[in-house]
Amino acid sequence: MKNKCIWFLGLSGAGKSTLSTLLKDKISKNEKVIVLDGDVLRTGLNNNLGFTDEDRIENGRRTAEAAKLFLAEGYWVLVALITPLDQMRENNRKILGGSYFEIFVDTPLSVCQQRDPKGLYSKVASNQIQNFTGVSAPFDIPKEADLAIFTKDKNPEECVEEIYQIIFS
Repeated sequence: MKNKCIWFLGLSGAGKSTLSTLLKDKISKNEKVIVLDGDVLRTGLNNNLGFTDEDRIENGRRTAEAAKLFLAEGYWVLVALITPLDQMRENNRKILGGSYFEIFVDTPLSVCQQRDPKGLYSKVASNQIQNFTGVSAPFDIPKEADLAIFTKDKNPEECVEEIYQIIFS
């Protein structure tokens, strides 16, 4: 099977990083694989970007271009990035073509707020963070995702098994 860029998108706290890491562990037994995580990318490659729509679009573009480089080297690329705007997803399809596989990690905002693994929703509630995706900044629900994974009632391992079966069957 030809390698792909599997792009996990969804709200903060939806489970994108967890799922991509677990899927990496499963794929890496037979394939070269790398995870490009949005939080990590914002500490290096994308550290000069803010959270305006323009900066979010550029963050996504840079990530897609990096993914394209790894694809060319035969890697499976797993991206965990909020990717809130339809325009970003359209750009991904243009940059990555048929190698792009989009997974919407569909988790209700209330569940993400309960999980709040980084304490970001608490900071939003106390006005320490502005322009936060899904609360005070838009999140366009994907209309063309290749797969939607509902993490509310499943454990991460079940979700990854479902993803793996769809991609590798």
